[in-house]
Amino acid sequence: MRSPIDVSLKTFFPGLFLAGLVAFANAGSASDKAPKLSADEIIAKHLDSLGTAEARAALKSRVAQGAVQFSERTTGTIHLDGKASIVSQANKVKVAFGFATPQYPGEQLVFDGQNVQVALIDQRSRSRLGDFVVEEPEVLKEGVFGGVLSTGWPLLDVKGSGVKLKNEGMKKVADRELYALSYTPKKRSNNGDLSVLLYFDPATFHHVLTIYRLAAAPVEQGGAADPSSVTTTVEERFDDFHAVDGVTLPFAWDVRARVEPGKALEYEWKVTLSSVLHNKI
Repeated sequence: MRSPIDVSLKTFFPGLFLAGLVAFANAGSASDKAPKLSADEIIAKHLDSLGTAEARAALKSRVAQGAVQFSERTTGTIHLDGKASIVSQANKVKVAFGFATPQYPGEQLVFDGQNVQVALIDQRSRSRLGDFVVEEPEVLKEGVFGGVLSTGWPLLDVKGSGVKLKNEGMKKVADRELYALSYTPKKRSNNGDLSVLLYFDPATFHHVLTIYRLAAAPVEQGGAADPSSVTTTVEERFDDFHAVDGVTLPFAWDVRARVEPGKALEYEWKVTLSSVLHNKI
């Protein structure tokens, strides 16, 4: 069921999504001389970029709060300001974006340790971001969504989490060269084709970008493909890193969702954190 937010956004086009990637690339310098590293080496350097093993192990829970701006990126006719939080303890996590409007109250994405729950935005539908998490609950259940802001981030304990990571070498995102690891969920319930790439800055080894692409399997109806078959692309971008209680975390978190084919629908949730507290829950 298409949400009221979807119905009001009719003029999206893919070019703006590419423009966003160019802007992201300009945020940091490319590294032409980055050494070839194995997946284990990339993960080890990434963990070092977070903090010492002792500092990472000492943090059992996290409450990160701040502001969020929701917008559609083509016409700019929708712009909402609200509050954001990401609360996590071990592998449990709750992501909340709240807006003071009945047309779009916001998002609630929850993994309680057993089940993933995604709130409706009205009586019958979810947003495109909510639909994506419902279709691919593993991204929340296995701690990938939210990156290092979640205590369930699987790279903190690759062996224990059981995630599958593959070294994809250096990848160019617009003009920026980044180390890339592909992620495969331990178990999937969806039959679509899911691709997840985690990107790391070659200078700092901070996790700066995740790109999810979900291609719905074509459904044949009377010899023709079901026109509702779509590709959903979700991006998470992380920036503005600061040390808190011995670990370095991003205070800027930008989530974008785009749906194709046809007139692409693109949304952005731009989070600016103002407070990060540990071991308070």
